[in-house]
Amino acid sequence: MMHRIIIGLWILAFSLFPLQAVQVLADEYGRTGSLVAFIESDKRKYDVGEPIYITVSLTNHTTVSLIINKRLNPLLDLQWDLFYETLGGNLSMKESPPIDLNTDDFMRLEVNEELGKRFEDLSVMVDAPLKPGRYAIRLTYRNEEKPKGDETWAGLTVTNLLWIEIKPSKKI
Repeated sequence: MMHRIIIGLWILAFSLFPLQAVQVLADEYGRTGSLVAFIESDKRKYDVGEPIYITVSLTNHTTVSLIINKRLNPLLDLQWDLFYETLGGNLSMKESPPIDLNTDDFMRLEVNEELGKRFEDLSVMVDAPLKPGRYAIRLTYRNEEKPKGDETWAGLTVTNLLWIEIKPSKKI
């Protein structure tokens, strides 16, 4: 008897409150979804002076192929937020003279396709030596140029927050 009452309540609930279709918003070019940026490191803890390699990937999670800047120059095409938790401040990256993009710097990224790039040692890209402590890293990928028209992805996307730690050196 209780079973029939529960089934009756379910039927009543769905008849009074029918399931609504999910409405997905698109951009001005009819694309839905997003270009997703993600960063990772080889490991989470490093010894002082040990190279730290960061890999960034861009994945097309839209409904159409996109044309993106494939150059991914770490000092030109990406904005770094490198926060030193131990002292509570940001570190600055080295500066690089601007280099204009050309049409060869762009590629077509198909739906669900990923472009990845591993950067050189993080310590050679920052202005000051990395000291022992915890660091939070986040990148912003930005593209404003549209050399291939409306198919070119323009805008910015922010990566996940990556935490790494540099362990103090062992003194003998």
